[in-house]
Amino acid sequence: MGIHLLPPRIAAKIAAGEVIIRPASVLKELLENSLDAGAAMIEVYIERGGKALVRVTDNGEGIAAQELQLAVQRFATSKLTDAGDLERIQGYGFRGEALASMAEVSELVIESQRPEAESGMLLQIKAGKVTVRKEIVRTPGTTVSVRNLFFNLPARRAFLRSDPYERRLVLQKLRDYALLHHKIHIEVTSQRETLLSFQPVSDWIERVREVYPALRGVELIRVSEQHRLLKVEGFIVRPDQTGELRRMQRTFFNCRPVLYRAVYRAIMEGFGPQPSNRPPFFVLKLTAPPEMLDANIHPTKIEVRYREERFLFDFLAQAVRKAVHREAVKTLKFPTRPSSLRTDEKIERQIPIPTSPPSTRAYPSAMPKTPTSTAPLEVKGYPETHTGFWQLQNLYILAQTSSGLIIVDQHAAHERILYEEMLERLGASPRQRLLFPLIVNLTPEEFATFEEIADDLKGLGFEAKVFGPNQVIVETLPADSKIGPRDLRELFREFAETSEVKLGNRDKMAALIACKAAIKAGSTLSQAEMESLINRLFRCKTPFFCPHGRPTVVKFTMDDLSKRFGRI
Repeated sequence: MGIHLLPPRIAAKIAAGEVIIRPASVLKELLENSLDAGAAMIEVYIERGGKALVRVTDNGEGIAAQELQLAVQRFATSKLTDAGDLERIQGYGFRGEALASMAEVSELVIESQRPEAESGMLLQIKAGKVTVRKEIVRTPGTTVSVRNLFFNLPARRAFLRSDPYERRLVLQKLRDYALLHHKIHIEVTSQRETLLSFQPVSDWIERVREVYPALRGVELIRVSEQHRLLKVEGFIVRPDQTGELRRMQRTFFNCRPVLYRAVYRAIMEGFGPQPSNRPPFFVLKLTAPPEMLDANIHPTKIEVRYREERFLFDFLAQAVRKAVHREAVKTLKFPTRPSSLRTDEKIERQIPIPTSPPSTRAYPSAMPKTPTSTAPLEVKGYPETHTGFWQLQNLYILAQTSSGLIIVDQHAAHERILYEEMLERLGASPRQRLLFPLIVNLTPEEFATFEEIADDLKGLGFEAKVFGPNQVIVETLPADSKIGPRDLRELFREFAETSEVKLGNRDKMAALIACKAAIKAGSTLSQAEMESLINRLFRCKTPFFCPHGRPTVVKFTMDDLSKRFGRI
């Protein structure tokens, strides 16, 4: 067969299939049209998961009667006049494909009336051909009904899934736009029931908890940072409450629900290590100048591209890191009522901590430097007899805070402290010289590994020298190490067995050293030692997890405890 042009009708059906994939994509396009029209109320009705009918009614500005037939033609749009406008897009639909695509593959009915008009217009289209056009009178706004999707494309219709499956996708799409627009009333009904209904709310966090009921008993950390090139606002779950919420992540970019791998990686970087690398819950709204974002790289606009991805990554990672750090600072408020003072006198100790955690990356052209406090730790307003910390089974430290109770795993906490101290000041990290150096006998493989990584170990504060055949003598350890001969023997064995160490991965070396050098389970700690440990922990960049991703802190608010005891 020779090369030839496709007939316009076939080409239109192929193009429609790129934009309209299933009922959920129909709903997406219609919701965006309603939002662009300034609707304050959007009502959705579906039958058979949307395969039989998707109907969207709004109270927006409507479409002028003389423009209604133009609106269902390909490339008809009110958003663009020239190519330069593509870099200044502010709304949703701008390519003029959605309604035209629906008209090609369904039985479409669209009716609309503008507020100032005495009447409106109704169009009925089947497989791209107008069958009815008449004047009507209705309330201002627009109603679009899409019936029998893909009725003229049996092969495409056969690929649609079951009614419950398609309905689930439709509801998820509606939740996305309900999350984005918390001041708009959005509702979806079916033949026999109301499936979802979201009333307007003043605070976005109310809509977040309404869309995700599982969050009602969870403490969320607010993320909010702004730069002339990028703004982020949203919520992440408190690190010790991730649990099953890990499957719930939503990213919105310039009011579009999108999939963006760089955003996901940045959140993980800022949040810190997690057990099994499980991602935390987050819902984030990113806003950038239109010229910084390409929303036209995918027909359904589910993917976008930010021009400066390195800046995007660093900005988001720092924003999340600062938010988690603020939560840690907020945790560190220990109230007490010493017996030597009047019972109505409130004492609260504030531990000086940097206003934001140190950043592992910098973006000097975009990110301002945040000043940090280097003042020594002080205890104000506390008598020397204060006993605000308790040790449980020589494993955990309990401390009362101004908002409830925290429980700290002493070994995991000390691991985190040592790990960060080693890496923060490579070559100049705090260290202690042993009064009696320790000689360690190694296997040939362990000795060979040591010779390869000796310089890296020295930079971490772990200094050792060759003492004899397959022998090393350890002279210096990272400061505050609690490590003995048996621990050293196991450490060198793990060095030899860990491929990342052999490749020169200092992070992995530091994590292994920290694990062996940290306070052991079963060690008795004094009040001063417990206090120092907690103070140092919450000065870390990632205080809530040890280097292996295990939690260091479990926090109980007063509400958490009241619920456990049936008070609320």
